[in-house]
Amino acid sequence: MDDLWASIGLHPDQVVRCEVTGHRGRFGVEVSIVKPRSDVAAFVDFVLLTDERRHLASDEFPPIGSLLDAVTLDIHPNGELRLCARPSSLAGLRVQDGRQM
Repeated sequence: MDDLWASIGLHPDQVVRCEVTGHRGRFGVEVSIVKPRSDVAAFVDFVLLTDERRHLASDEFPPIGSLLDAVTLDIHPNGELRLCARPSSLAGLRVQDGRQM
């Protein structure tokens, strides 16, 4: 698994900045990682966009072109990177290692 992460130049639980490049129906948003730069396809599932107890509807997703901070979670078998953009997840990681985006 570490070889797979190394091949994309990222690691698990890494805070990244990404740009929304598309909406995948009601399932979430496609993103491009812009900091640190990575060409790997990435996705934020709709349940990982917010800390709210309700699910966001697709018309509430961040608009295309929006910048989001997110945390790397895992790599799907198809090579797509799964991210989490919940503010609580980001805050916890930033407190752990003192980093700021």
